[in-house]
Amino acid sequence: MKKLALGIMALAIAASGAWAQEIGNPAETPDYGFLRVGELQNATRNNVGAASFLFPSGDKLVTGLHSSVSADEFLGGLKPVNSLYSDLNYNLVSYGWKGSAGFHTVQVGARANYGLSVPKEIFQLLKTGTAQSPYDLSSLKAFGNVYGEIAYGYSRPVGDNLRVGARVKLLIGLNSADVAVRRMELTTTEEQYTLDLDADINLTNRDKKVGTDGEGYLDYKSFTGKGKLGLPTGAGLAADIGVVWKPFEGFTLSASALDLGGILWYYGNAGTSSGTYTFEGLKDLSTDEMDEESMGAKLKEAGDELLAVVKPKAVEGRFSLKAIPLSANLKASYALPFFDMLSVDLISLYTGYSFCVPYWETRGGVSFDYPGIGHLGLSAGGGTSGFVYGVNGFVDFLSFRLYASYENGIGGVIPYESTPLKANNQVLSLGLIYKL
Repeated sequence: MKKLALGIMALAIAASGAWAQEIGNPAETPDYGFLRVGELQNATRNNVGAASFLFPSGDKLVTGLHSSVSADEFLGGLKPVNSLYSDLNYNLVSYGWKGSAGFHTVQVGARANYGLSVPKEIFQLLKTGTAQSPYDLSSLKAFGNVYGEIAYGYSRPVGDNLRVGARVKLLIGLNSADVAVRRMELTTTEEQYTLDLDADINLTNRDKKVGTDGEGYLDYKSFTGKGKLGLPTGAGLAADIGVVWKPFEGFTLSASALDLGGILWYYGNAGTSSGTYTFEGLKDLSTDEMDEESMGAKLKEAGDELLAVVKPKAVEGRFSLKAIPLSANLKASYALPFFDMLSVDLISLYTGYSFCVPYWETRGGVSFDYPGIGHLGLSAGGGTSGFVYGVNGFVDFLSFRLYASYENGIGGVIPYESTPLKANNQVLSLGLIYKL
């Protein structure tokens, strides 16, 4: 299947946009009550970009599997595990108010995320054929989740210089898809491929059921129901914790750990593939150019052929506890004594996933605050994706505050698309607050 994995990776990167990294340190609270509506935070992270798959050849672009691209040139630009992660975090409404001893918040929102990891060995197989065997493909992963959040947070001062906060979240699972590979080893010869596989395929939707054939195998061409989200298919808990410390005038140190928890999903559509499978039809499939229409047709053809061989046996349904992506944040800020509206900042972030390559970065920056008017912050640094920069700010008018932030890596995108050419971290946040 010269190119199923390459197509999956390239098309998934092409479909991604910019999304958010966190809801915020629960210990950082304003000095006023607020109503926040429609906050959008969105983050997409990939450790390999389109430039690792597309190469110039004359007046056109070809994929790394084209004969004009050497194996060293193509494979040298890939990671051992090539991953993509995207997260959309939508805060429907938040309300915050001062209590007698601390600050309270309630939030209602929804979240959707997906991830894909493809081992380098797949591309090596597609490019060089049976030169190296067996291939360990066990790091092949894919998942997608949609769930709601209902949260309550509380923060309070401890002494004169310290403030602590926590937020607890009820998670309501709506839809989930997960491919869990425990073992996937491919042995190749000139005549055939042999796949030693132990994997689960899990789908939650209760209103849309995957059919089975006469032998009890999942039949993905047979569905019942309308395909709606349907009833909740999972439930869970998560927590955010944070601290803000001001040891002396002008200096602030804040830290937080967010989304510590998970969801117990019920996978009503579930199957298991375990055994040894032999097939021949993948070796001759190749794609020389990145043409969206022909790529889609070839991927469908290869996918149908693979599923016809590796057929998951249907099971009644199963429960599975899945952690949600977590992040840790650290920020130090110092307001200059000769001009306290100007601060210098140091920001670090770590995000861990169940299936994708973890992401980290550290940035330095400056920020300017003009009380009653607004704020502007600029930062730059590096991390998993290389160089990154960020800009954030807000504007106050009457009792409203409009805020936004954007972070990205340098490296360019495909013209007229948001597809990053290199490993990248893109984050966008937008929101509106009404001060009570």
